[in-house]
Amino acid sequence: PANGPRIPGFLASTMAEDGDGDVLRILIASDMHLGYAEKDPIRGEDSFNTFEEIFIKANEQQADMVLLAGDLFHDNKPSRRALQRCMEVLRDHCLGQREVHIEVVSDQTANFHDKYKSVNYEDSNYNVQLPVFSIHGNHDDPAGDGGLAALDLMSTANLVNYFGRANDIASVRLYPILIQKGITKLALYGLGHIRDERLHRALERKEVSVARPSKDTDQWFNLLALHQNRHERGAGDGKKGYIKESQLPSCMDIVVWGHEHKCEIGSGAGTEAVGNNFVVLQPGSTVATSLVEGEAEDKHVGLLEVRGDQWKFTALPLETVRPFILKDVVLQDYEQEYDFNDEPTLMAFLEEKVEAAILELRERHTTTALTKAAENRAKFPLVRLRVDYSGYSTCNPQRFGQRFVDKVANPSDILLFTRKARKKAEAAAAAEARDEGTYDGGEPDDARTQIQSFVGEFLQKGSKEQLRLLAEHELNTAVFEGYVEKENKSAISAAVDEKLRQVRELLNGERAKGFDEGPDRKAKETFIEDMLAKQPHRTAPAAGAASSSAAGGGASAPPASSALSDAPDDSDDDAPAPPPAGRGRGRGRGKAA
Repeated sequence: PANGPRIPGFLASTMAEDGDGDVLRILIASDMHLGYAEKDPIRGEDSFNTFEEIFIKANEQQADMVLLAGDLFHDNKPSRRALQRCMEVLRDHCLGQREVHIEVVSDQTANFHDKYKSVNYEDSNYNVQLPVFSIHGNHDDPAGDGGLAALDLMSTANLVNYFGRANDIASVRLYPILIQKGITKLALYGLGHIRDERLHRALERKEVSVARPSKDTDQWFNLLALHQNRHERGAGDGKKGYIKESQLPSCMDIVVWGHEHKCEIGSGAGTEAVGNNFVVLQPGSTVATSLVEGEAEDKHVGLLEVRGDQWKFTALPLETVRPFILKDVVLQDYEQEYDFNDEPTLMAFLEEKVEAAILELRERHTTTALTKAAENRAKFPLVRLRVDYSGYSTCNPQRFGQRFVDKVANPSDILLFTRKARKKAEAAAAAEARDEGTYDGGEPDDARTQIQSFVGEFLQKGSKEQLRLLAEHELNTAVFEGYVEKENKSAISAAVDEKLRQVRELLNGERAKGFDEGPDRKAKETFIEDMLAKQPHRTAPAAGAASSSAAGGGASAPPASSALSDAPDDSDDDAPAPPPAGRGRGRGRGKAA
């Protein structure tokens, strides 16, 4: 409830006395990134192997359902191979004869946006034993013609229950999937990825509403799955937006936070939200997509067990993750012993450090490999050596990596050379970026960040190449997220056209009354720049998204007669009670007690 968090943990003896009929078991994971490095001869199977392990664990733990918090796929347009492997795993582990003990009692036309608008296990043509509920992330979000996501294909195949897709970015409405098992009532909310700056503004302006059941409101356990930046990253114009925990609806009991790749559930507990009453569970990614600190930590999925208004959480370590170690080396710390101006000396020194890191990994992972995949992971770990070369020259990382072709999985990028920034402000920003890490290549010196930095310097304020109409962050969004990541060939032109439309709208509106119709072109340009500078921050539509809605893809909004109505995100006002379930459960399965 809004007045405080639920009590974490309940006695195992109570569960034993009452049986399992009231305990709702949810296996939680996020950021599977299926298809990452799939063409790599060594790492190509990593994402798929761990994805299958997740569902093996779900069935071993007798989970009632699986909740995925976004980025099921690494690419917005997954390869046919990635789609097939995903469907194979879901068919192998989610279809079967095990009885489904949960019941969805909410209006499913408000929960699901696809053609069928019903939870998959109720379809009598399928024997679903393990329902999967998933939101989309920033990698696999709706895009292109029709605003479809890869999850739409999984939903149409009846393998995944895709929910949490916002219909209208200007007014985000959260409708829960109401799930019951015995006395346990779960209100499952989902919010697929929305550009962080947009969602931040929507939350600040109270444009996010939460539908809640009026009947027995406080007896519903409220769980939210979302996929957003949790921490501020970058500096200056490259600073990325993020969502504050204090901005989220206070009625939540638990928030499952996707998008952040650092696993924070390894201790078997979540973290208390800053400025709010709920607990945050951050599973992290299941495969390393960037060589940063957060990815080097042990990876887990989790089992959340809810009974009534109490819950407990158990972290389940993943055993199919490729070993990864990251070490920092500062050359100046060894300058009395080595002459690093001599390249052979430098390379020999770094080779010793890499060998020591490999040995340390093998001492950590002593389990005998029983499969070819396990043998592959043990033989080819991931190693990153971050070298501060301030005051010295570097060597060629690719040439250096040839020494470890038969020893590591990433020989071409073992070394990352860094140096202290010349200015204190630059040093602080670089340290912040390095400490936080990222999830999309993550290193402060990765190619994308370097290119954005070069573009920023080229377009710096006061230069003759300065952008005067299109903001730099809008250009970055169109180029990297639209054109590069989503392969939308019209992303850049669409961003420019949208900006022109906004300017024309302003010039034709009340704000442009002082516009001078005289012949002085310079004065007109200055007037337009001043006018834009005075406007509140506006962001163009997500590159590649359908024009009707950046995340909604034109899906129709829930009908006015929906089982749930809107309340402000910080409100406890009651909404209409959910109607009785109006669908059969398929194959004659019994309903939850």
